[in-house]
Amino acid sequence: MKRIILLRGPRSALAASAPEWAKAQGWATAAERIVVHVGLEAPVDDGGAAVPPVYDAVIELWSDAPCDADSLRSDWEQAEVRSSTQIVGKPSEYPLAVGISPGLSQLSFIRAIEGLPRTEVERHWGEHIPLACEIHVGMNRYVQDRLSPPDPWFGMAHLHFPSEAALRDGLFRSAEDIAVITADVAEFVSDYATMVAIEHIVKA
Repeated sequence: MKRIILLRGPRSALAASAPEWAKAQGWATAAERIVVHVGLEAPVDDGGAAVPPVYDAVIELWSDAPCDADSLRSDWEQAEVRSSTQIVGKPSEYPLAVGISPGLSQLSFIRAIEGLPRTEVERHWGEHIPLACEIHVGMNRYVQDRLSPPDPWFGMAHLHFPSEAALRDGLFRSAEDIAVITADVAEFVSDYATMVAIEHIVKA
């Protein structure tokens, strides 16, 4: 079973280092795989304050061990646990090893259009994969997580880029690319939030 854990506001000193915190949890021993994305602040031009990430940490956990949000709130101000159906749109070209992955992750959380049946949202999102792979030329990995329950987010898209330059120059090739992606996503997404993160593979 794969779960996505969304965390904000580390309360404890251990939680301030999310990868070390995840490694110390009871469910870590039994987990098949643990990946921790540590959110980065987004820079703002003209001397403004940096924008905090949507989440301080996002954890991908492959485990059948119990893990509920209430058990995490002694260490985190906010914690959400969602089960995931994972769809790999573009597999990694290299083995993923324990440690910090080279490059950056872009995590996009999507809200589905209200009233649109889940099957339709999943169909649209599945059909989006070839377009994403064609346009986001700099990414070397693409994964969709369809979350349950789908509140507040229907899903999470994980685009991984091998370097900061690949993200900057290879997310879109042109303004036309942005328009094409925006039009396609508008068919099934009502709102979204995006963050950039450093990926730590705690257990491979």
